[in-house]
Amino acid sequence: MRRFLVFAAAVLLVAWAASAGYAQMKIATPEDYDKTMKAIGGAMGATNKAIASGSLADAKTSLATARSNMMAVQAFWMERKKDDPAMIAKDALARMDAADKALSGTDAAAAGMAVKEIFGTCQACHMKYRDPDPNTPKSFIFKPGVL
Repeated sequence: MRRFLVFAAAVLLVAWAASAGYAQMKIATPEDYDKTMKAIGGAMGATNKAIASGSLADAKTSLATARSNMMAVQAFWMERKKDDPAMIAKDALARMDAADKALSGTDAAAAGMAVKEIFGTCQACHMKYRDPDPNTPKSFIFKPGVL
């Protein structure tokens, strides 16, 4: 039993350190931005999948990954003094916080609705600042003049 507790503590420590690393991540280039956005998309997909399977704890974990990456997205826009996309990212973070609270409960339907609100924010930003990449399916590029 003691080995298990030590192992569990070590796993939690590694997960915490990894999430701290995500929070400190800096997006320097449009390519970094794309990688970060894909990480957010993957984490949000995992969040939805976990909610659908009834694993709200797993959903919270993947949502935390998405949130850490979204913090880097917000910083990216703030550094470029682009207030509107920075505010959209801030709104996404607020919705992620609300979803995290919903995931702390036992109502998977409420958690799912809270996560859907995040996707609405993502869609609003993509409609305004991104275009589908004609060379890569399911990828996006910045609209001309955005950066």
